[in-house]
Amino acid sequence: MTTIRWIFLVLLIFFIYHLIRDILQILNVNNLFSNIGHRLHEWCKPYCNYVTIPPELFGIVASAIVLIRNKVGMTGKILLLSLPIWLIFTLLR
Repeated sequence: MTTIRWIFLVLLIFFIYHLIRDILQILNVNNLFSNIGHRLHEWCKPYCNYVTIPPELFGIVASAIVLIRNKVGMTGKILLLSLPIWLIFTLLR
C-alpha cells in the first residue's frame, strides 16, 4: 500500500471515529470512547458537536472516493487542504 493510500485510510478512520464520537456526545452518552480527546470549546458552544458534522461527512466521502479510485484527484486535494482548518479549530479555546 502506498503512502497516499495510508494517509487517506487514516483520515477515513479519524473522520468515522470523530463522527461517532460527536453523535454520542449529542446523545449525552458519556464513556471512554466519547470522551477521549475531547476538549470543551468556548467559541462554538453549544454547537460544537453539530458544527463538525458536515466536514466529517465530507472527510468520510472524500477519503472513500480516493481509496476506491486509487487516485487523489480534486476531491482528495480539497480534503488535504481542509486539514489545517481542523488544526486551527482544535487550537481555539
